[in-house]
Amino acid sequence: MNQQEVKSCIQLFEGKIKVSKMLQWTGVPKSSYYYQARKGRQGRIPSTHTRLETGELLRNESVVIAIKFVLGIEFVDYGYQKMTACLRLEGFVINEKKVYRLMTESCLLYSSKITGKSTNRKFVQFYTQQADAPMQQLCMDIKYLYIHGAGRNALLLTVLDVFSRRNLGQLLWWKMRKHQVKWLLSQILYKHRVEGITLRNDNGSQFIATIVREYLQEQGVNQEFTHVATPEENSFIEAYHSLVERSIEQRYEFESIYEAGLVLNRWKQFYNETRLHGNLGKRTPMQVWDEHYRSIEPLRPPLAEKPEEKSRPAIRDSEAYAIAATYSLYFSRGEATFDGSGEKQKKCLTNIDLLSSF
Repeated sequence: MNQQEVKSCIQLFEGKIKVSKMLQWTGVPKSSYYYQARKGRQGRIPSTHTRLETGELLRNESVVIAIKFVLGIEFVDYGYQKMTACLRLEGFVINEKKVYRLMTESCLLYSSKITGKSTNRKFVQFYTQQADAPMQQLCMDIKYLYIHGAGRNALLLTVLDVFSRRNLGQLLWWKMRKHQVKWLLSQILYKHRVEGITLRNDNGSQFIATIVREYLQEQGVNQEFTHVATPEENSFIEAYHSLVERSIEQRYEFESIYEAGLVLNRWKQFYNETRLHGNLGKRTPMQVWDEHYRSIEPLRPPLAEKPEEKSRPAIRDSEAYAIAATYSLYFSRGEATFDGSGEKQKKCLTNIDLLSSF
């Protein structure tokens, strides 16, 4: 019998025989018999504030924002020990144990697993997307693009229109976070103000992020997710990725991410305006796009002579056109925000170049 069973037997005869005698008979120590387990987390209650060298008290949420800011600096990959030293240089009175706890709770350590809220996630109901007009059904996904000069993969985010197969926007960078996904979608939705959009994507951490889902909900976009391990449910963007692999990856060896950005912008213009698409009746995506809006005149939006150059000012190069925009990343109320104004703000990270076009 274990101690718990012995304790139960002693309690049955507690009023008839002395407990001390029964403990002697069973060999159970008094400390074990009278011990009562405490509820909740053991130890001291964690502190909610952190002191600065000036004597000022800051909430732990502000410390987490400072940690995220440091980790957002280019090439910074600090763990909790180096982060503690960095915070102390900034005037924080803090120890490694507390930094470890804050980084663990915020999933900022290398071994942290980022989990998202899976409630109210709407999965696809139809195997293939069906669209009767542009900007009715969209799809997006992320593809690896190997940069030979850097010896590592970059990530290419693309948003495609199902009806015309038009590439509405793309973003190339070393890492693809939820804020970058939201930024690209905001640029596309600002340029094409259409109601009743359905956006299909897989279950990547960037797409299921709360900030992305809430933004799409605010914009009236119906976001639907493919089932796990079923890329065929997002067949249009997967077919586009096969074109990118055949037309770009198998033909080019990039020395830098900026060279890849130049090629991708040329490819995007060629794909939208020149390349004939078999399923579109040997027409280009822009021809299908423009023909639809001509058929519903006068409701169609004004057509640009060169749509790809009207979207944003481009940097002209002797060999190609590229769109290389520099944005600042700053933290406000615990959230990172991209700022394209070019003005330096307090606590903003400059020199973050995002290669994008839309």
